[in-house]
Amino acid sequence: MFSVLKWYKAIQKPLYKDMQTWLFQKKSETSTFHILIQSARAIKRVREVGIRKVLGAGKQDLVAQFLFESLLFFLISFVMSIALYNFFLKPLEAYIGHALTLNLLHNLALFGATTCIVLIVSLFTGLYPAWLISRPKAVVVLKGKLSANTSSDWLRKSLVVAQFTISIVILIATIVVQTQLNFISKKDLGYDKNNLISIDYTNFGTKSNTFKQEILKIAGVKDASITTWVPSYGAGYMSGFVDDPNHEGNKIMINYISGDLDLAKTLKLKLENGRFLNSVFAADVLNIDSLLEHDRDKLEKLSKTQSYLTTAYTAQLFGIKTFGKPVKNIPGIPVGIVDDFHNESLHTNLKPCIIQAIPNLTYGSVLIRVKPNVQKQVSAAIYKQWQLFSPDKILKINWVSDLLDAQYRAEHKLQQLFIFFSCLIIFLASLGLFGLTAFTTEQRFKEIGIRKVLGASATQITRLLSTDFVVLVVLAIIIASPIAFFTMQKWLQDFAYRIQMQWWMFALAGLLAIILATITISFQAIKAALANPVRSLRSE
Repeated sequence: MFSVLKWYKAIQKPLYKDMQTWLFQKKSETSTFHILIQSARAIKRVREVGIRKVLGAGKQDLVAQFLFESLLFFLISFVMSIALYNFFLKPLEAYIGHALTLNLLHNLALFGATTCIVLIVSLFTGLYPAWLISRPKAVVVLKGKLSANTSSDWLRKSLVVAQFTISIVILIATIVVQTQLNFISKKDLGYDKNNLISIDYTNFGTKSNTFKQEILKIAGVKDASITTWVPSYGAGYMSGFVDDPNHEGNKIMINYISGDLDLAKTLKLKLENGRFLNSVFAADVLNIDSLLEHDRDKLEKLSKTQSYLTTAYTAQLFGIKTFGKPVKNIPGIPVGIVDDFHNESLHTNLKPCIIQAIPNLTYGSVLIRVKPNVQKQVSAAIYKQWQLFSPDKILKINWVSDLLDAQYRAEHKLQQLFIFFSCLIIFLASLGLFGLTAFTTEQRFKEIGIRKVLGASATQITRLLSTDFVVLVVLAIIIASPIAFFTMQKWLQDFAYRIQMQWWMFALAGLLAIILATITISFQAIKAALANPVRSLRSE
């Protein structure tokens, strides 16, 4: 499970490196399941063992038989697992977009360790049923009677609790991951990402404003802006380090976003205080391209008096409460504060950000705000206009909402893998419980027959058999909850914006586990409750 959680940490950096923990858990789950199933199957073979004992088979012969069967089973499974792993490795890497460094065939140490685990587990799963079934005398075994002592019963129940503990931890983790990703996808970004088109970075030369005006003439287009920044691409213009006003000696990064005067309107930024940038104020605009060519000294001087917008977070950090005065460490003059908006991925915290107006940009991207339900028509019209403007260049047009969704594509893929493996683990736990239920009902077969003769209904018998197992699942829930809580709390710390774990996540996982356990138990319980009591009592 922890390796799957590490996959999600690839939000900041690729950590698709360690699957050993996950494989060990799968081996543990499979081994537990196999022990429980073998115990149940051993009950079915009591008469076979009795006949072998009568014919002279000793305890060592019976143990050797069970060991050989178990070893053969695991060796075949091991070979098939390696073949399936290598068969699905490339498709899995292509799906998640990362290489998995785990390779059994090229890692001799890992291959040897895995082989040893297979041998040890096969020995244990062979010895336990053999010991269980070879203890009684031949006459008892021939009657089909086999009773388990308290220690062996405790072992089987402990294995079921362990299986369901792991399953419930992963079930809680899956719910937390799903909730966290939903939270990220629905979080207010501070600007309207819907119905917003982005044309990739282009060198317009002197035609930038002309192209923008032609775009604005298209039916369905509401606003347009040429900017060096596009949502999902980060700062886009430049970033710089300045002195931290609250911690002497520290440096903090500021993102500088530039665009024409319509950028704030196109993004639908909300003004909190002050005013937006406006062409009527000379200090609001700076013709950077012209000054770069002719007068760099003047550019540097004007940049110190150029107006800019700041975000609420930046204003709070630098103590900006009034406008028209320079702020220490930030070149320029603040004239307005807009609500915070995320100019980088939600995987990172808000960074200080200022917006400057640079009209007539000769390069940049185009953001186009369109009316709802006219996306196809507008896209076609933009393409036609592009052909007139720059027929030799390929038009790269994207919807901003799609660009933002692409930031979390890896997480959603990993979420699907997480759900798949969670279902697999829960399935194995249910099979283990099924094995224990089969074993117990076989053990209590005569008791069930007596109860039915004395008038017990099928419902009462089913409840009798189910109660003990539900108690085991409840115990697993109690053990799993704190483990899941601390594990997922640590995982959530890797997100700048995260949910708070709620009680309903644990309740839902516990309820699902109880429902699955009840359904699993019911198959054997109902079968035993409906069986003819004469069959269980005829040898008495």
